[in-house]
Amino acid sequence: MEKALRFIQSTSDKAALISSVAMILIVFLILLEVFLRALFNRSTMITDEYSAYLYVVLVCFGLGYTLATDGHIRVKVVFSRVSERARHVLDVLVTATALALTGFALYFSVFLVKEAHSLRMVSETPSQTPMWIPQLALPLGLIVFALQLIAHGATAFSRFLAPRSRQ
Repeated sequence: MEKALRFIQSTSDKAALISSVAMILIVFLILLEVFLRALFNRSTMITDEYSAYLYVVLVCFGLGYTLATDGHIRVKVVFSRVSERARHVLDVLVTATALALTGFALYFSVFLVKEAHSLRMVSETPSQTPMWIPQLALPLGLIVFALQLIAHGATAFSRFLAPRSRQ
């Protein structure tokens, strides 16, 4: 199990790196657009479109890492009012619910990508980007998030099963 958890953490770390690169590329695109407009009265014509695509990459690929580093918002007031054992149960239940919702979103995001690919959908912009390419960020990011949810749930469940320490 430890090997699987390390693999999932490594996958989340790599996805976070991709997310970071997407943020850098967004900044670069915007700076390039400002530079071209200010000095040459020109435009890349793709900055808005590709910044939006990269933003989806940034968010989706950052989900797993955010969970791994405890960055998602939690209602701590509930956790602070229950016993440690109840916290572990609640953590397992919430993680299972999040995994179910992620599975639902993953199923439909794969369907979305397959449909865009089979219909040869392209963006309605000068770049004519095949839509399945930027849409692929959704299922890939959700897979990483689902893996991290599984790791988080397994850890929470093992804490629940662990014998309580005596005081």
